[in-house]
Amino acid sequence: MCGSGCGKGRQGCERIMSEMHSPKVSVLMIAYNQEAYIGEAIRGVVSQKAPFPFELIVADDASTDSTAEVAAGWAARYPDVIRLVRRETNLGLQANYLDAYSRARGEYIAICEADDWWCSRHKLARQARMLDEHPEYGLCFHRVVNYYQSDGSMSLSNPGQPSRITLEGLARANVISNLSVMYRAIPYDRLPGWVASVRLFDYAMHSLHAERGDIGYLSQPMAVYRRHDKGIWSGDLLGGWRMAMDVRECLISHFHSSRRSVADCYAESYLDIAAAMTAAGDDGARERAMSFFDRLGMVFDGDDFDERVKQRSSRLQSAPGFLSKIRRRVSRLLPLPRIRG
Repeated sequence: MCGSGCGKGRQGCERIMSEMHSPKVSVLMIAYNQEAYIGEAIRGVVSQKAPFPFELIVADDASTDSTAEVAAGWAARYPDVIRLVRRETNLGLQANYLDAYSRARGEYIAICEADDWWCSRHKLARQARMLDEHPEYGLCFHRVVNYYQSDGSMSLSNPGQPSRITLEGLARANVISNLSVMYRAIPYDRLPGWVASVRLFDYAMHSLHAERGDIGYLSQPMAVYRRHDKGIWSGDLLGGWRMAMDVRECLISHFHSSRRSVADCYAESYLDIAAAMTAAGDDGARERAMSFFDRLGMVFDGDDFDERVKQRSSRLQSAPGFLSKIRRRVSRLLPLPRIRG
Protein backbone atom coordinates (compact mmCIF):
# COMPACT_ATOMS: atom_id res chain seq x y z
CA MET A 1 0.00 0.00 0.00
CA CYS A 2 1.08 3.59 -0.55
CA GLY A 3 1.70 6.01 2.29
CA SER A 4 -1.83 7.44 2.12
CA GLY A 5 -3.39 4.04 2.70
CA CYS A 6 -5.58 4.26 -0.44
CA GLY A 7 -5.05 0.60 -1.27
CA LYS A 8 -3.92 1.19 -4.87
CA GLY A 9 -0.19 0.88 -4.29
CA ARG A 10 2.56 3.38 -5.10
CA GLN A 11 2.41 2.91 -8.87
CA GLY A 12 -1.36 3.19 -8.88
CA CYS A 13 -1.22 6.43 -6.90
CA GLU A 14 1.44 7.86 -9.20
CA ARG A 15 -0.69 7.05 -12.24
CA ILE A 16 -3.76 8.69 -10.68
CA MET A 17 -1.77 11.81 -9.71
CA SER A 18 -0.34 11.99 -13.21
CA GLU A 19 -3.82 11.82 -14.76
CA MET A 20 -5.09 14.50 -12.36
CA HIS A 21 -2.34 16.89 -13.49
CA SER A 22 -2.35 15.98 -17.18
CA PRO A 23 -3.78 18.80 -19.31
CA LYS A 24 -7.03 18.18 -21.09
CA VAL A 25 -6.07 20.76 -23.72
CA SER A 26 -2.64 21.66 -25.09
CA VAL A 27 -2.36 25.12 -26.66
CA LEU A 28 0.40 25.56 -29.22
CA MET A 29 1.95 28.99 -29.73
CA ILE A 30 4.72 29.28 -32.31
CA ALA A 31 6.69 32.50 -32.18
CA TYR A 32 9.43 34.29 -34.09
CA ASN A 33 10.36 37.94 -33.59
CA GLN A 34 6.98 38.94 -32.19
CA GLU A 35 8.04 40.82 -29.06
CA ALA A 36 5.35 43.48 -29.60
CA TYR A 37 2.50 40.99 -29.72
CA ILE A 38 3.30 37.83 -27.76
CA GLY A 39 2.34 39.26 -24.37
CA GLU A 40 -1.26 39.78 -25.43
CA ALA A 41 -1.34 36.36 -27.08
CA ILE A 42 -0.18 34.67 -23.88
CA ARG A 43 -2.58 36.74 -21.73
CA GLY A 44 -5.52 35.46 -23.75
CA VAL A 45 -4.51 31.86 -23.05
CA VAL A 46 -3.60 32.03 -19.35
CA SER A 47 -6.83 34.01 -18.68
CA GLN A 48 -9.01 31.10 -19.79
CA LYS A 49 -11.73 30.05 -17.33
CA ALA A 50 -11.80 26.31 -17.88
CA PRO A 51 -12.97 23.55 -15.51
CA PHE A 52 -9.95 21.44 -16.47
CA PRO A 53 -6.16 21.77 -16.58
CA PHE A 54 -4.57 23.06 -19.77
CA GLU A 55 -1.04 23.82 -20.91
CA LEU A 56 0.50 26.42 -23.19
CA ILE A 57 3.53 25.35 -25.21
CA VAL A 58 5.37 28.45 -26.43
CA ALA A 59 7.86 27.43 -29.13
CA ASP A 60 10.23 30.32 -29.84
CA ASP A 61 12.11 29.72 -33.09
CA ALA A 62 15.41 31.38 -32.11
CA SER A 63 14.02 34.92 -32.20
CA THR A 64 16.56 37.70 -32.58
CA ASP A 65 14.48 40.20 -30.59
CA SER A 66 13.13 39.90 -27.03
CA THR A 67 10.26 37.53 -27.86
CA ALA A 68 11.74 34.68 -25.81
CA GLU A 69 12.45 36.96 -22.85
CA VAL A 70 8.86 38.24 -22.81
CA ALA A 71 7.60 34.65 -22.93
CA ALA A 72 10.00 33.67 -20.13
CA GLY A 73 8.56 36.42 -17.95
CA TRP A 74 5.08 35.02 -18.41
CA ALA A 75 6.34 31.46 -17.82
CA ALA A 76 7.79 32.56 -14.48
CA ARG A 77 4.36 33.88 -13.49
CA TYR A 78 2.49 30.78 -14.69
CA PRO A 79 4.94 27.86 -14.26
CA ASP A 80 2.14 25.29 -13.98
CA VAL A 81 0.64 26.35 -17.33
CA ILE A 82 3.42 27.55 -19.65
CA ARG A 83 6.10 25.32 -21.15
CA LEU A 84 8.65 27.46 -22.97
CA VAL A 85 10.73 25.89 -25.74
CA ARG A 86 13.65 28.08 -26.83
CA ARG A 87 15.35 27.00 -30.05
CA GLU A 88 19.08 27.52 -30.37
CA THR A 89 18.79 27.57 -34.17
CA ASN A 90 15.90 28.58 -36.38
CA LEU A 91 13.87 25.56 -37.57
CA GLY A 92 11.39 27.36 -39.81
CA LEU A 93 7.62 27.65 -39.47
CA GLN A 94 6.61 24.07 -40.29
CA ALA A 95 9.29 22.30 -38.26
CA ASN A 96 8.73 24.56 -35.26
CA TYR A 97 4.99 23.90 -35.34
CA LEU A 98 5.32 20.15 -35.79
CA ASP A 99 7.84 19.85 -32.97
CA ALA A 100 5.46 21.78 -30.70
CA TYR A 101 2.64 19.44 -31.76
CA SER A 102 4.79 16.42 -30.86
CA ARG A 103 5.20 17.80 -27.31
CA ALA A 104 1.46 18.21 -26.67
CA ARG A 105 0.06 16.07 -23.84
CA GLY A 106 -3.58 17.07 -24.07
CA GLU A 107 -6.55 15.11 -25.36
CA TYR A 108 -7.35 18.20 -27.43
CA ILE A 109 -5.06 20.71 -29.16
CA ALA A 110 -5.74 24.41 -29.76
CA ILE A 111 -3.65 26.97 -31.64
CA CYS A 112 -2.77 30.62 -31.00
CA GLU A 113 0.11 32.09 -32.96
CA ALA A 114 2.11 34.75 -31.17
CA ASP A 115 0.77 37.72 -33.17
CA ASP A 116 -2.92 36.84 -32.69
CA TRP A 117 -4.99 36.77 -29.51
CA TRP A 118 -8.07 35.22 -27.93
CA CYS A 119 -10.74 37.65 -26.74
CA SER A 120 -13.05 35.27 -24.85
CA ARG A 121 -12.12 33.74 -21.50
CA HIS A 122 -14.48 30.84 -22.25
CA LYS A 123 -13.05 29.74 -25.58
CA LEU A 124 -11.32 26.56 -24.39
CA ALA A 125 -14.24 25.52 -22.20
CA ARG A 126 -16.80 25.96 -24.97
CA GLN A 127 -14.78 24.10 -27.58
CA ALA A 128 -13.79 21.26 -25.27
CA ARG A 129 -17.42 20.86 -24.25
CA MET A 130 -18.41 20.59 -27.92
CA LEU A 131 -15.85 17.83 -28.55
CA ASP A 132 -16.84 16.07 -25.31
CA GLU A 133 -20.50 16.09 -26.35
CA HIS A 134 -19.77 15.06 -29.94
CA PRO A 135 -17.27 12.18 -30.01
CA GLU A 136 -17.96 11.92 -33.74
CA TYR A 137 -16.22 15.27 -34.30
CA GLY A 138 -12.54 15.38 -35.21
CA LEU A 139 -12.28 19.13 -34.60
CA CYS A 140 -14.28 22.30 -34.09
CA PHE A 141 -13.78 26.00 -34.80
CA HIS A 142 -15.44 29.38 -34.36
CA ARG A 143 -15.68 32.79 -35.99
CA VAL A 144 -12.90 35.31 -35.53
CA VAL A 145 -12.48 39.06 -35.85
CA ASN A 146 -10.13 39.91 -38.72
CA TYR A 147 -8.06 42.93 -37.73
CA TYR A 148 -6.37 44.70 -40.66
CA GLN A 149 -3.47 46.37 -38.95
CA SER A 150 -2.53 48.59 -41.91
CA ASP A 151 -5.69 50.71 -41.65
CA GLY A 152 -7.23 49.64 -38.33
CA SER A 153 -10.38 48.17 -39.88
CA MET A 154 -12.10 44.93 -38.90
CA SER A 155 -14.38 42.27 -40.32
CA LEU A 156 -15.99 39.05 -39.10
CA SER A 157 -15.00 35.73 -40.63
CA ASN A 158 -17.17 33.03 -42.16
CA PRO A 159 -20.79 34.05 -41.60
CA GLY A 160 -23.56 31.54 -42.17
CA GLN A 161 -21.61 28.32 -41.70
CA PRO A 162 -23.62 25.17 -40.88
CA SER A 163 -23.22 23.85 -37.35
CA ARG A 164 -21.60 20.70 -38.74
CA ILE A 165 -19.23 20.51 -41.72
CA THR A 166 -17.97 17.39 -43.46
CA LEU A 167 -14.51 16.76 -44.85
CA GLU A 168 -15.95 17.24 -48.33
CA GLY A 169 -17.13 20.70 -47.31
CA LEU A 170 -13.69 21.61 -46.00
CA ALA A 171 -12.14 20.28 -49.21
CA ARG A 172 -14.22 22.72 -51.26
CA ALA A 173 -13.12 25.72 -49.19
CA ASN A 174 -10.97 26.28 -46.12
CA VAL A 175 -13.26 28.21 -43.78
CA ILE A 176 -11.18 27.62 -40.62
CA SER A 177 -8.92 30.30 -39.16
CA ASN A 178 -6.00 28.56 -37.46
CA LEU A 179 -6.37 30.36 -34.13
CA SER A 180 -10.01 29.24 -33.88
CA VAL A 181 -9.47 25.51 -34.20
CA MET A 182 -9.49 22.77 -31.56
CA TYR A 183 -8.39 19.30 -32.66
CA ARG A 184 -9.00 15.90 -31.19
CA ALA A 185 -5.30 15.05 -30.97
CA ILE A 186 -3.71 12.62 -33.43
CA PRO A 187 -0.57 10.82 -32.22
CA TYR A 188 2.34 12.64 -33.78
CA ASP A 189 3.84 9.50 -35.32
CA ARG A 190 0.62 8.94 -37.28
CA LEU A 191 0.86 12.21 -39.20
CA PRO A 192 2.02 11.70 -42.81
CA GLY A 193 5.54 12.86 -43.57
CA TRP A 194 4.46 15.20 -46.37
CA VAL A 195 2.93 17.62 -43.83
CA ALA A 196 6.43 18.96 -43.12
CA SER A 197 6.91 19.88 -46.77
CA VAL A 198 3.94 22.24 -47.29
CA ARG A 199 3.91 25.85 -46.15
CA LEU A 200 0.12 26.00 -45.77
CA PHE A 201 0.27 23.20 -43.23
CA ASP A 202 -2.70 24.58 -41.26
CA TYR A 203 -5.10 23.50 -44.04
CA ALA A 204 -3.34 20.14 -44.18
CA MET A 205 -3.74 19.68 -40.42
CA HIS A 206 -7.42 20.69 -40.50
CA SER A 207 -7.98 18.12 -43.23
CA LEU A 208 -6.10 15.29 -41.52
CA HIS A 209 -8.06 15.78 -38.31
CA ALA A 210 -11.32 16.02 -40.27
CA GLU A 211 -10.41 12.66 -41.82
CA ARG A 212 -11.21 11.23 -38.39
CA GLY A 213 -14.54 12.99 -37.84
CA ASP A 214 -16.78 15.87 -38.84
CA ILE A 215 -16.20 19.53 -37.96
CA GLY A 216 -18.25 21.43 -35.38
CA TYR A 217 -18.87 25.18 -35.74
CA LEU A 218 -19.47 27.78 -33.05
CA SER A 219 -20.83 31.12 -34.27
CA GLN A 220 -19.37 33.23 -31.44
CA PRO A 221 -16.26 35.24 -32.43
CA MET A 222 -13.74 34.37 -29.70
CA ALA A 223 -10.38 35.44 -31.15
CA VAL A 224 -8.71 38.20 -33.17
CA TYR A 225 -6.67 37.36 -36.26
CA ARG A 226 -4.08 40.03 -36.93
CA ARG A 227 -3.65 40.54 -40.69
CA HIS A 228 -0.53 42.53 -41.44
CA ASP A 229 2.15 43.01 -44.06
CA LYS A 230 4.23 40.10 -42.76
CA GLY A 231 1.64 37.47 -43.68
CA ILE A 232 2.50 34.92 -46.37
CA TRP A 233 -0.33 36.24 -48.59
CA SER A 234 0.77 39.88 -48.34
CA GLY A 235 2.28 41.39 -51.48
CA ASP A 236 2.60 38.10 -53.37
CA LEU A 237 -0.80 36.77 -54.33
CA LEU A 238 0.57 34.42 -56.99
CA GLY A 239 3.05 33.01 -54.49
CA GLY A 240 0.22 32.37 -52.05
CA TRP A 241 -1.81 30.62 -54.74
CA ARG A 242 1.17 28.41 -55.60
CA MET A 243 1.38 27.34 -51.97
CA ALA A 244 -2.37 26.66 -52.02
CA MET A 245 -1.83 24.39 -55.04
CA ASP A 246 1.07 22.66 -53.26
CA VAL A 247 -1.00 21.63 -50.25
CA ARG A 248 -3.95 20.56 -52.39
CA GLU A 249 -1.74 18.34 -54.52
CA CYS A 250 -0.67 16.57 -51.32
CA LEU A 251 -4.26 16.27 -50.10
CA ILE A 252 -5.59 15.02 -53.45
CA SER A 253 -2.84 12.39 -53.52
CA HIS A 254 -3.50 11.48 -49.87
CA PHE A 255 -7.22 10.86 -50.39
CA HIS A 256 -7.14 9.66 -54.01
CA SER A 257 -7.18 5.94 -53.18
CA SER A 258 -9.04 5.91 -49.86
CA ARG A 259 -11.76 8.57 -50.29
CA ARG A 260 -12.12 9.52 -53.93
CA SER A 261 -15.11 11.81 -53.38
CA VAL A 262 -12.99 13.89 -51.00
CA ALA A 263 -10.10 13.98 -53.47
CA ASP A 264 -12.51 15.19 -56.17
CA CYS A 265 -13.63 18.08 -53.92
CA TYR A 266 -10.03 19.13 -53.34
CA ALA A 267 -9.50 18.88 -57.10
CA GLU A 268 -12.37 21.34 -57.70
CA SER A 269 -10.81 23.98 -55.48
CA TYR A 270 -7.38 23.20 -56.96
CA LEU A 271 -8.67 23.91 -60.47
CA ASP A 272 -10.30 27.16 -59.30
CA ILE A 273 -6.95 28.32 -57.92
CA ALA A 274 -5.13 27.35 -61.12
CA ALA A 275 -7.77 29.25 -63.12
CA ALA A 276 -7.34 32.33 -60.92
CA MET A 277 -3.58 32.20 -61.46
CA THR A 278 -4.08 31.88 -65.22
CA ALA A 279 -6.45 34.85 -65.21
CA ALA A 280 -3.83 36.83 -63.28
CA GLY A 281 -1.18 36.09 -65.91
CA ASP A 282 0.57 32.93 -64.69
CA ASP A 283 0.70 30.86 -67.88
CA GLY A 284 2.32 27.90 -66.09
CA ALA A 285 -0.66 27.15 -63.83
CA ARG A 286 -2.67 25.41 -66.56
CA GLU A 287 0.25 23.18 -67.54
CA ARG A 288 0.93 22.34 -63.92
CA ALA A 289 -2.68 21.30 -63.34
CA MET A 290 -2.76 19.20 -66.51
CA SER A 291 0.48 17.44 -65.59
CA PHE A 292 -0.66 16.73 -62.03
CA PHE A 293 -4.00 15.30 -63.15
CA ASP A 294 -2.21 13.15 -65.72
CA ARG A 295 0.10 11.67 -63.06
CA LEU A 296 -2.90 10.62 -60.97
CA GLY A 297 -4.91 9.34 -63.93
CA MET A 298 -7.56 12.05 -63.47
CA VAL A 299 -9.35 13.77 -66.36
CA PHE A 300 -8.46 17.39 -67.09
CA ASP A 301 -11.33 19.10 -68.94
CA GLY A 302 -9.82 21.96 -70.95
CA ASP A 303 -13.17 23.57 -71.84
CA ASP A 304 -14.24 23.56 -68.20
CA PHE A 305 -10.92 25.09 -67.18
CA ASP A 306 -11.26 27.86 -69.77
CA GLU A 307 -14.71 28.70 -68.38
CA ARG A 308 -13.23 28.89 -64.87
CA VAL A 309 -10.59 31.30 -66.18
CA LYS A 310 -13.29 33.55 -67.69
CA GLN A 311 -15.18 33.62 -64.40
CA ARG A 312 -12.02 34.44 -62.45
CA SER A 313 -11.11 37.20 -64.92
CA SER A 314 -14.44 38.93 -64.36
CA ARG A 315 -13.97 38.75 -60.57
CA LEU A 316 -10.49 40.24 -60.77
CA GLN A 317 -11.83 43.17 -62.78
CA SER A 318 -14.70 43.97 -60.42
CA ALA A 319 -14.03 46.76 -57.90
CA PRO A 320 -14.83 46.44 -54.16
CA GLY A 321 -18.46 47.26 -53.45
CA PHE A 322 -19.58 50.58 -51.95
CA LEU A 323 -21.10 48.91 -48.89
CA SER A 324 -17.88 46.99 -48.24
CA LYS A 325 -15.91 50.26 -48.18
CA ILE A 326 -18.43 51.81 -45.78
CA ARG A 327 -18.25 48.82 -43.43
CA ARG A 328 -14.46 49.05 -43.27
CA ARG A 329 -14.61 52.76 -42.44
CA VAL A 330 -17.22 52.25 -39.73
CA SER A 331 -15.32 49.31 -38.24
CA ARG A 332 -12.34 51.58 -37.49
CA LEU A 333 -14.51 53.40 -34.94
CA LEU A 334 -15.21 50.22 -32.99
CA PRO A 335 -12.96 49.02 -30.12
CA LEU A 336 -10.94 45.88 -30.65
CA PRO A 337 -12.15 43.01 -28.45
CA ARG A 338 -9.54 42.14 -25.83
CA ILE A 339 -9.08 40.29 -22.58
CA ARG A 340 -8.09 42.82 -19.94
CA GLY A 341 -6.05 42.30 -16.79
